[in-house]
Amino acid sequence: MQILLKPIFIVFGFGLTLWCAGFFLDVPEAGLLIQTRSQRPAPAVTGQSFLLGEKFTYLVSWKVFDAGIATFDLVDRYHAQNEDLYRIRATVRSTGIVATLFTVVDIFESNVAVATLCSRRIVKNIQEGHRQRTTVVDFDQKGGQARMEDTDLARPGLPPRHSESPIPACVQDVISAFYFVRTRDLKVDETFRFPINDGGKTYDVDVEVQAVETVKTPAGTFQAYRLEPKVFGGLFKNKGRLFVWLTNDAEKIPVQLKARIAVGTITASLSRIEKPPTMQALPKKSQN
Repeated sequence: MQILLKPIFIVFGFGLTLWCAGFFLDVPEAGLLIQTRSQRPAPAVTGQSFLLGEKFTYLVSWKVFDAGIATFDLVDRYHAQNEDLYRIRATVRSTGIVATLFTVVDIFESNVAVATLCSRRIVKNIQEGHRQRTTVVDFDQKGGQARMEDTDLARPGLPPRHSESPIPACVQDVISAFYFVRTRDLKVDETFRFPINDGGKTYDVDVEVQAVETVKTPAGTFQAYRLEPKVFGGLFKNKGRLFVWLTNDAEKIPVQLKARIAVGTITASLSRIEKPPTMQALPKKSQN
């Protein structure tokens, strides 16, 4: 059942870690698109349509079965190393018949620069059946390196696995990418690109803005842009297609996500929106 639950994370981060299910990419260097730091400066974020405290909850289904519940939560804003950072938490857990066959409780936490939405760190706590691991990826902007430490909690006798890989001046992780796209000024027939890193190689992901459609979800009916991030055959080696629907307003709320893969279509539909009070200020905290 791993192969069913993992594409849920594709939906949310434009490809979270599918490597444990054999999805993670290991392709020839010809497919790698990396620019140097001088070629790609850190972009300025043109607008931010989200606030501290906003939380989205999704019901995830596979074919006719309930498969899980997932959330995205902007939980904190703090100050560290001379910049303001967001702390964003994404979770997914299996439910229904899927949970009886294969238990999934995964928590991802991304730390993102407020000014640019470039990722600074992502922490992944994975519990999938008997598999339990913690992975930390730090993105060193000045040094141009992603440094990963992966710990297998189910095998405490093994030392953590370390690796380093080059990154451009600004890179997204699989959570920050989701928020970065929400800041874009979307236009139908437009294609844009951004670099993404999950602790290994850096890949460019192309995103097509295909149409504006009416989308019905448990949270309501919305007019939304349909986007297709090109993560299969590039960031992920298996064949498939991923679609994301964002409301065509200033908030760009993700209301529906679908991954079409060999085992069928997995759909995540917005079921609940939680927002902070309109006038709530964003507190700044100091973190050593």
